[in-house]
Amino acid sequence: MNRVLGCTAGCLATLLAVGPGFAAQGTPENSSRETTTTPAQKPGKLALPHSVTGTVVSVNERAEMFTLKTAKGDTVVLKADADTASQLATLKAGERVKVSYKNSQGDKIATKIVPA
Repeated sequence: MNRVLGCTAGCLATLLAVGPGFAAQGTPENSSRETTTTPAQKPGKLALPHSVTGTVVSVNERAEMFTLKTAKGDTVVLKADADTASQLATLKAGERVKVSYKNSQGDKIATKIVPA
């Protein structure tokens, strides 16, 4: 009797420990490919502002992202927020700009784009 009770308790404990992991996997909500993206959310008010000046290397309006190359040769990939997304249509490769941005969830979110 003790052996059966011990085995049952062990199986139950294993199911309780592993069950939430299976539930979290689920299926992706958007399994089809999206053709457009929404602008990045505005960073929180506590996010520290940064700025970078460089030359526009490329602009991806569909992904609402653009790439700069700084004078030091560093490449910086930035994502446009709701306010700066409309400016991506006017950005051209080779143009020098100064971008104010904030770090948010691993992304650099552009909050202001001005000619340098």
